[in-house]
Amino acid sequence: MGARHAANGPPGMDGAHGWGGFIRALKGSLTGPEQRFWLLVVAVGLIAGLGAVALLKVLRFTQQLFWRSTGEDFLAGVAAAPTWRRVLIPILGGALVTLLTLIVGRPMRGHGTAGIIESIWVKSGRLSLPRALLRGLVSILAVAMGAPLGREGALLSTGAASGSSLARWLRLGPGQARLLVACGASAGMASAYNVPIGAALFGLEVLLGSFALELFGPIVVSCVVATLVSRGLIADHPSFVIPHYTLLHPRELVLAMLLGVVLGVASAFYVRGINVMSDLLDRAAAWLAPFLPLLSMTVVGVTAVWLPQLLGNGYDAVNAALLSKLSLAHLLLLPLAKLALTATCAGAGVPGGLFTPSLFYGGLLGGAFGMLAEWVLPGGAPSGAYALLGMGAVLAGTTHASVSAVLLIFELTGDYPLVLPLMLSAVVSAVVSRRLEPESLYTSVLNRRNVRVPATVPHWLRQEGARALLKPVHQRVPPSAPLQEVLAFLLEQPLGQDLYVTDEAGRYRGALVLDQLKGHLPDHTQLHATIAADLMDVRVRPITPGLSLGEVAARFTATSLERLPVVDGERRLLGTISKQDVLKQGTF
Repeated sequence: MGARHAANGPPGMDGAHGWGGFIRALKGSLTGPEQRFWLLVVAVGLIAGLGAVALLKVLRFTQQLFWRSTGEDFLAGVAAAPTWRRVLIPILGGALVTLLTLIVGRPMRGHGTAGIIESIWVKSGRLSLPRALLRGLVSILAVAMGAPLGREGALLSTGAASGSSLARWLRLGPGQARLLVACGASAGMASAYNVPIGAALFGLEVLLGSFALELFGPIVVSCVVATLVSRGLIADHPSFVIPHYTLLHPRELVLAMLLGVVLGVASAFYVRGINVMSDLLDRAAAWLAPFLPLLSMTVVGVTAVWLPQLLGNGYDAVNAALLSKLSLAHLLLLPLAKLALTATCAGAGVPGGLFTPSLFYGGLLGGAFGMLAEWVLPGGAPSGAYALLGMGAVLAGTTHASVSAVLLIFELTGDYPLVLPLMLSAVVSAVVSRRLEPESLYTSVLNRRNVRVPATVPHWLRQEGARALLKPVHQRVPPSAPLQEVLAFLLEQPLGQDLYVTDEAGRYRGALVLDQLKGHLPDHTQLHATIAADLMDVRVRPITPGLSLGEVAARFTATSLERLPVVDGERRLLGTISKQDVLKQGTF
């Protein structure tokens, strides 16, 4: 009976007829433009998946041609190559980029994700498909020949540009065009690494800056379609096949948080290192700029004589760190060298992604942290477990996107038991990195080009409230202060500032406003006996630091004063807020 029920489908849907009726009803609920848009979402996912498959096949063919290796044993092929080949092949890759830069007449520098974000937020989803295809092909060839960058840059750019081209061809509005660009980029990442969930959240969190439900559906559909294509034509397994680690002991959770702090600092250093090198190379003479890719790849080739692990994506080194097979010297030296070469090549104009190098950087530093932790506190988890946490922590720290970072690492490794410490280290790293370096790896690139992306943090989170505008009070008087002293202090106050009366414990009692004292002084014969308590205005209501700016603005509408006193829960005077500072905020 149960089998028959399963075969017939859900209640009310008898066999094919029932499902057909459901599909027809679903189609009937969508208008013509809505049906067309969903078809475009599927098409973008299909194009991004096929494009990713094609580019990855080019990558493997090029690696086999030059290094006599495939993606899975790339380092073995590099290590077996004679010294002259390790130097020459990266130089040829740099020469290729330089040649095409001279032919095209414009540099190919920059990683594609920043350009995609700029297209979505500033350019209404406009991207050039021919330029994206050329740049993607050059990027794949350069990475295959040893550029220490990520292959994902090519796949994201081509997927995003395909969405932009379809939107422009069918004359869609800017809103749908932006969403199709994000769908294409997310689908490119999903197909590149077999990470449909993480890629979808990456598109929402990093590219669109929102988890709105109306954005979620199209992103998910395009990622699913692209992933099905890549799984059918390439492989269906996590990128890194590792043992199942577990970190659930309280000591290990504390170490995970400490790792988050350390790699939050390292993430800020990573972002700043990329930016400093780019700024430095941007100052190169105009005649030298086209040859910078050749020079940077020459440095890569020479370095590979001693450190072949730095060439290409660095998959083999990360996998070795996850399996606890690298020495402490390599775990400390390789990530710093990788950062230096990645920053040099990216700043010089070699196209490629920075996502994969950040995984290399974080994985090896995390492995080093785990090895040191094992020496200090023996009996804990192996260093490979901390290498996995390090990948997530640096990814979260450099992108400021901890949600997608956690799910991307989970899908890349398939190791669910580590999700709790992974969440802790990722969130802590993102917080620390954001405090040290407010811009992410992607928005910092746009800021250098004077492109400002609108803030996507909810308005009620961005509004800091009264506490942010608090100014200290440098002068106050006790209730017993004589009139002569009060007048002297009042005349010393800057324009628009008043004098406040506080008791011995610093509690607010009232305000002394010079304009209000005019015409309200007591009989002249009583002036010698007049004190501050006789003159203070107790009707001036103080405000508290927890009030929103809207509530503070409302208080100012009920008074002519330029400043209002701020007190804590025990009415101790903390400072003042000026009407001018509130108005500068613009919105309440």
